[in-house]
Amino acid sequence: MNVRVYATLRPIVGGPIAQLSAGPGDTFRQMIDEMLIRWPGLNRELLDKQGAVRNNIHIFLNGRDVRYLEGLDMAIPENADICIFPPVGGGC
Repeated sequence: MNVRVYATLRPIVGGPIAQLSAGPGDTFRQMIDEMLIRWPGLNRELLDKQGAVRNNIHIFLNGRDVRYLEGLDMAIPENADICIFPPVGGGC
């Protein structure tokens, strides 16, 4: 399964796409766990001091934040378009 990552996450995973073995039927939590094992540098980017996914990290399934669907324990559906956005800043 491919997961698109943005901003500060790209250098950690080596580009815009994180290729994972997690896929349909696995949960988003399992997907995050695999990412944290493969790229330990993501720990400080994605997790707070208690080990939970930070509130300002947005994981989107087909354009909708999983927080407002069924959360991280939701099963990843077939043909899922998954994107992860860290907090970003910019402008003048």
